[in-house]
Amino acid sequence: FLAWGAAASTRHKDEVVGSELPVKNGMQKALIRRVPVRTIFGSHPEDGISAIAISQDAKYLATISAGTKVCVWKWTSPTEKPVCSTELRPEFGYQDYVIFNPQNPYEFVSNSKTQVIFYLWEGKGVLCSLEGLGTFNSMVGHFSQSVFHFNNSQALTGTSAGKLVVWDVVGPRTPSKELRAKPHSMKATKLVPVQKDSLTVLKVFESCIVTGDVKGQVKFYDGQLQLLTCYSHSSMGPIQSISFSKTPPDPPGASLACSDSCTSSSQPFVTRNFILSTSDATIFHVATDRTNFEKVMEEAKKAVNAIACHPRRALVAVGSHCGLLKVWDYQQTKYLVSRIFTQAGIQCLSYDPEGYFLAAGFTDGSVYILDAISLQSSCKEFKFSRGPVTHISFSHNSEYLATADEKYSVTVYKRVLQNGSRCWQHLAGLHSHYKPIRSILFGVQLDSNEPRLLSLGEDRQLVEYDLNSSSKDRLVVLHRDRLEQIAVPLCLAWYPQLSTESFILTANNCYKMKLYNMTTKMCR
Repeated sequence: FLAWGAAASTRHKDEVVGSELPVKNGMQKALIRRVPVRTIFGSHPEDGISAIAISQDAKYLATISAGTKVCVWKWTSPTEKPVCSTELRPEFGYQDYVIFNPQNPYEFVSNSKTQVIFYLWEGKGVLCSLEGLGTFNSMVGHFSQSVFHFNNSQALTGTSAGKLVVWDVVGPRTPSKELRAKPHSMKATKLVPVQKDSLTVLKVFESCIVTGDVKGQVKFYDGQLQLLTCYSHSSMGPIQSISFSKTPPDPPGASLACSDSCTSSSQPFVTRNFILSTSDATIFHVATDRTNFEKVMEEAKKAVNAIACHPRRALVAVGSHCGLLKVWDYQQTKYLVSRIFTQAGIQCLSYDPEGYFLAAGFTDGSVYILDAISLQSSCKEFKFSRGPVTHISFSHNSEYLATADEKYSVTVYKRVLQNGSRCWQHLAGLHSHYKPIRSILFGVQLDSNEPRLLSLGEDRQLVEYDLNSSSKDRLVVLHRDRLEQIAVPLCLAWYPQLSTESFILTANNCYKMKLYNMTTKMCR
């Protein structure tokens, strides 16, 4: 089972969901769309969920709100109320990680960057939270993740200083009925420096303690924190998560996982294959028997700023600020092709009406016109915009391409016949506004099939360009009209052609939509 808290969505930030995730025929064919077997609504309606864990026996969930509330849920129960809950003191900080004790579902631990909290609970609704105590004589750094040791009463916490804090019980553990009266406490008994680089992931797998760090290294330790082996790859970023395969490799003469004999040179160390994710949005599959790193998936490392749908096929192009452009089949939810632009981030995308070209505008002012299927460049990139490109659009007949940039300029490109073939050329550009441009829009002339081009800015100016009269390095303005007196127009669209008259629709920052006659420029 997979359990997660939907903390990112404002609408559903308080939901807890469980889902089965089978995998078939390799890593890239994982079934992503699953029907939840249980959804708990209103778990933390005020603050959303910051951390969630499921117990080893798959019966209980522990959730921590982005505020200070901790809840334990028996998710198979039909009730929408937790079995028990408690409020943490504000000085405990933002608890962003939680995990159950695999050997005891009535015990779990959470941590913030500065505080580790241990919990004991019982089925009658009692939940005790106990602060981890400790005084350190050297720099500890910020806490990252915590785990329970596999063969004793200890717990471990990784830190940004590359150290492991070892926690142990102070006083005897008490039976459940005495939980309220005599809770045990945990104290830091040891600080083990395992490396210099910051630890980002800490896991216990079978009889191994596994760490991941900011250098992309995965290290395996035995129960006494002696290093067994290390896996690393030059292209990996900071590790965010590690997940192990259910099926172990079984090479001849090798022992599984981390038995004590693994440290001996007479017998090689072998563990299960695993997948890991990194903070630069990449997922690797690691085959441990041959130390083979396979890149399974690479997603946008920065914000997605641009999206465009193909006019004739079920394709969507997605561009991000890190320069990654990906095309998906949105009916089959299948990734098709991608291209990475290393020089700048993608700001805007547009398909031409026929679906042959995909145009992309970048943060460095460059414009690429790509083949819509292969994403290969149809011509050399253009660099005529005066600043980062914010808008890009094709004319209805795919003869013109227009862009707007952050320097309040509009630039037009045209398809021309050259040496017997059609190619794109820069036509002209114009500093046509004195405030940010909010929309550029192609249309069709009323008395012909020729394209018309409009731009609308926060300066309240609607500018129409005369494309027929424009020539190389000379973009002619046909009309310039002020649409608003006080409000600021934010977007522009053509109203459907329901009569011989032509109308545009605008929306402004006063929450109003206005309909304008394109001939008289009068508000309808």
